[in-house]
Amino acid sequence: MTSPFGSFPLLWPVNLLMNIVEYISKPLSHSLRLYGNIYAGEIIFLLLGMWAATGLAGTVFGGVLHLGWAIFHLLIVPLQAFIFMMLTIVYMSMAEESHSH
Repeated sequence: MTSPFGSFPLLWPVNLLMNIVEYISKPLSHSLRLYGNIYAGEIIFLLLGMWAATGLAGTVFGGVLHLGWAIFHLLIVPLQAFIFMMLTIVYMSMAEESHSH
């Protein structure tokens, strides 16, 4: 309750409000960033599929790029989920440490 303002009681409500915003914004921003990254990958799949529907050259190049993007996407999505999961665990651990001391 007192960090960063010290033991001045009139500033405790402001500090509480700032802490609530911080505790809500971290997991929310992680989940929205992960969703945005995965959604952008799916949009690229759709764009490559639309390119593949434009003719023979589009089918060949779109198919090759679609396969390459699928492999890349399957490798990156679990990595992003793992990174955001670890960041969430670190933030929760930091919050727990600050309350236990």
